[in-house]
Amino acid sequence: MKHGRLVLYVDFFIAVIASFILAFVVFQLPASLFPSPIEELYAKLFSSFLLGISMSLAIFIALDIALALPAEKKPPIEKRLARPVAPVRPRIRPMAEELSLRFISKRKGLRRLAERISLSISGDVLQAGEAISPYRFAAKCLFYAFLIIFASAPLGVALALLAHPAFLAIMVAPVAPLVYPKLRLRSMVGDRRRSLEEEIPFFTVFASILQSVGISLYNSMLAVIGSRIFKQIEKDAMMVKRDVDFFFKSPVEALDDVGRRHPNEKMRTLLLGYTSEWRSGGDVSAYLDAKADDYLRDMEFRWRHYANRAVDIGETTISLLLIFPVTILMIAFVFPGQALTMMSLVLTLIVPLITVTIFGYIHNVQPKTHNIVSGDWRLAVAAGAASFTAAFLVNAPIWLCMAVSLAAATAIYGAATVLQMREIGMMEKVLPQFLRDVTEYRKMGYDVVKAIIRISEENAYNPVFDSLVKSVARQLSLGMRMAEVEVSTRSWLTRVCFFLLAQVVESGGGTAKCLETLTNFANQVARIRREARASMRLYQFLSLFTPLALSFISALMFTIITSFSATIAPGVEAGVLSEIAQIPEALVQQCYMLTVASSICIAMLSAKTIDLTAKNTLWMTVNLAIASGGIAFSSQIASFLMGVIIGSI
Repeated sequence: MKHGRLVLYVDFFIAVIASFILAFVVFQLPASLFPSPIEELYAKLFSSFLLGISMSLAIFIALDIALALPAEKKPPIEKRLARPVAPVRPRIRPMAEELSLRFISKRKGLRRLAERISLSISGDVLQAGEAISPYRFAAKCLFYAFLIIFASAPLGVALALLAHPAFLAIMVAPVAPLVYPKLRLRSMVGDRRRSLEEEIPFFTVFASILQSVGISLYNSMLAVIGSRIFKQIEKDAMMVKRDVDFFFKSPVEALDDVGRRHPNEKMRTLLLGYTSEWRSGGDVSAYLDAKADDYLRDMEFRWRHYANRAVDIGETTISLLLIFPVTILMIAFVFPGQALTMMSLVLTLIVPLITVTIFGYIHNVQPKTHNIVSGDWRLAVAAGAASFTAAFLVNAPIWLCMAVSLAAATAIYGAATVLQMREIGMMEKVLPQFLRDVTEYRKMGYDVVKAIIRISEENAYNPVFDSLVKSVARQLSLGMRMAEVEVSTRSWLTRVCFFLLAQVVESGGGTAKCLETLTNFANQVARIRREARASMRLYQFLSLFTPLALSFISALMFTIITSFSATIAPGVEAGVLSEIAQIPEALVQQCYMLTVASSICIAMLSAKTIDLTAKNTLWMTVNLAIASGGIAFSSQIASFLMGVIIGSI
């Protein structure tokens, strides 16, 4: 046995003995042996930390022994002397290397475990399309797991000793870094699959137009590299280019390899179908035209399906964030003794959990637009903090302080995003007409560059789009190539169309048929999105009813209980009736907070559903204003109604 293996066994034996001794000190040593209770507490606490460290060392050494590679047997001395002596070569080491990789690679057991993990995730790395080393990724996660062992074991033992034995479950925390590589890569595979759903129809039209002038799908993919238009397809194109440049594959073989392991079915079908059509000598241009029409119809179906599903989402949202709070309010008024705890649980856990769940579902099922919409969150935070301070200084209720603060922050943030969304809408509204004009000028004999320059001088669409066209025409007039022109717009559809125009010009094509195809495609895409959003507007206006209903129901219940206590409850000294008649002021404030929280959540979900982004926070401002006004005036309305009813009786 080697000396190093013997040392491992000795270290393991010492760590196990130390663990048993420290466990006896922590759990079995009687309190009479300590001079005072405080010394007993400190001694057992310190021993628990040492116990965790010794257990961690024992586990680590056991893994090192179990996973260590068997020692290589050296050949006899005669054979070793007979071997030719290899020349001594200088060892080249990198100037910098990750600590985690060095630590894992120098230990046989950990290196072997990292290799096993890397083999299990290598297929996921290929499907995720990431240029990372599976071994380096696995080694980093294994290193973090090793570090967590030394933190979780002492912490788990200490908390189990001081608080509850259930805290020993903290010691399983090192499992998280071990399962992280698989979970993270599967998530990246899903992101790659979903992100292509919106890009592939536009890219197929782009490839179809270029194929009509003799440019292959491989060259079309190379053209998108560096454009920042098709972000996911750009990654796939870089993988294809890598296979051709460094692995010396043919373009068709590279497309075929990427297609076979691609997680998105549409991209896999497009690449494999193209390579099959090319090998069989078929018409690849007609194939790409057919796939472009197929993907356009599929996109139209997904938008309409989402618009229909948005109705169900709206009904579910209103049911959960309106009917559920109303039920909680009714229960709270009947049992005010337990109402404070129940309302606190609803405000801090149930309402946020419902909102996050529905928001995640909406985000997964809705189509993506890739538009650039952003607001200044720092200015919004400053406005919210200033508003909260001002409301608090005038002794406003806590619910009103929160409402004023959030209304100010959402108004500042939402004002910028609404202007940006309006700009995007104006761009996409006239984009088909602009492409139609370019096509008509091309039919009259102008090339695309001269057509854009003439359109900027003669045609007018709207101020936003006219400014963009004039900017593009100015750059073209200065002699810039169409592919070098900077198109400054937040609309992803507009950037895609100008990018396709630039590639048509660079390819030497630019025929009227190509431009007609692009015009029809942009027109259909704009129409599909416009129809889908118009069918969902009713749900957004229905969301304005929620704060009114909640505030009025709360005020009506307060009025009923007050009238009840004034007429019946004064003669009651004990029992359920006396408990109902006394409403704590804290319960009233929490009911108002529930109204404000539900109004914010339903406004955020409706904005995410219809505007495809939650950054349009002006709807939250409107709902907060309605909720605050409803709380302020609903009490008078409810009192008036109760007076009318009692007077009629």
